[in-house]
Amino acid sequence: MKYWFRGIKLLLLSLCTLILVVACNSSTPQLQSSETPENVASNCRVIQHDGGEINICGQPQKVVALSPPLLDILLSLGVQPAGYAEVDLLNSKVFDNPSQQIPFLGDRVTSKPVNLGDRHNPSIETLVQLKPDLILGEKFQLESKYRLFSSIAPTAFFDTGGKTGWKSAMEAIAQGLNREAQAKQAIASHDQLLETVKSQLAPVISGQTIIVLGWQKVTNESFIFAPDFVTGLLEDLGFQVIVGKSNRPSVSIEAIANIKADHILVMPSGDNTIEDAKQQWQNHPILRLIPAVQAEKIYFMDYQLTRIRGPIAAEIFINQIRQLLQS
Repeated sequence: MKYWFRGIKLLLLSLCTLILVVACNSSTPQLQSSETPENVASNCRVIQHDGGEINICGQPQKVVALSPPLLDILLSLGVQPAGYAEVDLLNSKVFDNPSQQIPFLGDRVTSKPVNLGDRHNPSIETLVQLKPDLILGEKFQLESKYRLFSSIAPTAFFDTGGKTGWKSAMEAIAQGLNREAQAKQAIASHDQLLETVKSQLAPVISGQTIIVLGWQKVTNESFIFAPDFVTGLLEDLGFQVIVGKSNRPSVSIEAIANIKADHILVMPSGDNTIEDAKQQWQNHPILRLIPAVQAEKIYFMDYQLTRIRGPIAAEIFINQIRQLLQS
């Protein structure tokens, strides 16, 4: 029994220490040497986000992204992250080789952001030690994490889902970072790329249907994409997209075979790879007889793009689908 009480005592002491550290490190953007309190006060912006609003004064120097969509947006605005939380855990304190450690976005990261761990459970201790000026996260983190994160630094959470969720999030973040011009340019570049590729692919896409599958090997755990980032881009390009339900119920091989779609986009998820998925479709006696497969109108892309779902991911997706359809 005494060991049980000792364990409880140590746990309480640890919690108290964390609370004190958070309180002591609660911060706002730091003043630069050329700034005065009067100048900063006149340079405050109220930022609306899914948790309400925050007041940002001066220019944040240490900005943290708690998931891939927020990193995508920061990089599109020309801002390098001070800290980052990825999908897959990294056994390193910092992203010291980002081009290899951060899929699709790492070659644009010139800083060595602190590794904050899993996006679903970022390290509070590491955040406190980093002392960020601004924390950016996603809406799903709002209910359980907002009060804790905002005790460390000004925190804004955004819904980056849906077809264009990243646009509204980018505009709000750009306001807080004094990067409105960069946001307008990124959105304009995205819209222009869409129109260009849509025109190029019109002869191939016009009147054609497509289905997008989250593919977890040859099991009954795969699903049809509901309306979201990827299906929205395909619609913008001119496809008629066959969509599933928002709760992504599992769909059987037999059900997939009965869906009448001119094109199939397979996005391997979990530990499945594109090369493995191709083999699974080629070797399966039912899948390989699907008309779209027989017509060589089946394509494979990395599922990670759906997790990033920002302007950079959109550009990569659009260019990849153009290449696949024109090959």
